[in-house]
Amino acid sequence: MVTRSRLAWLRITAWLVDWLCILVLALALVPIGLAVRGLELPVWALNLGSFLLLVLPATLWLAWRESARGATPGKRLRGLMVVSVRTGRRVSFGRALARNVLKVTVPWELGHTVAYGFATEAEPGGWLIVVSIVLYAVVLVWIAGLFARVSPYDAMAGTRVTLTSNHPATS
Repeated sequence: MVTRSRLAWLRITAWLVDWLCILVLALALVPIGLAVRGLELPVWALNLGSFLLLVLPATLWLAWRESARGATPGKRLRGLMVVSVRTGRRVSFGRALARNVLKVTVPWELGHTVAYGFATEAEPGGWLIVVSIVLYAVVLVWIAGLFARVSPYDAMAGTRVTLTSNHPATS
């Protein structure tokens, strides 16, 4: 039997592996970033571009891996898989997409909004402080949720992360 704490650390290390994979895409986009660097684009256009070129593909890739293979590369490496709470089986693409939108897209986009806002606003308004507080709250709840029975995004998506049947802890 694996403890919640051990499962949390397996999930965290799996996530680090997945982020290394996503980093490959981010590095491939550097030439595009350098090309638009000198342009006077509005903040919303920069945020939209980063969403369309990086955040959306990363989210779709994670959802595809969890639905088609049951796990992302990091989860497979760590002996984990995402399953439906209702059936205990691999999740549908829609459920995996909902999970990853909540887990990845929401905090990432909040982070972009805060970063672009503070980088471009001469005097940041109250809205930016509120979004910053929301961002920190979401990130802290997501991290704390890893050590709980089920993370908030898994609860909302109707999923859970479990050990695969061939993981040493289940033998």
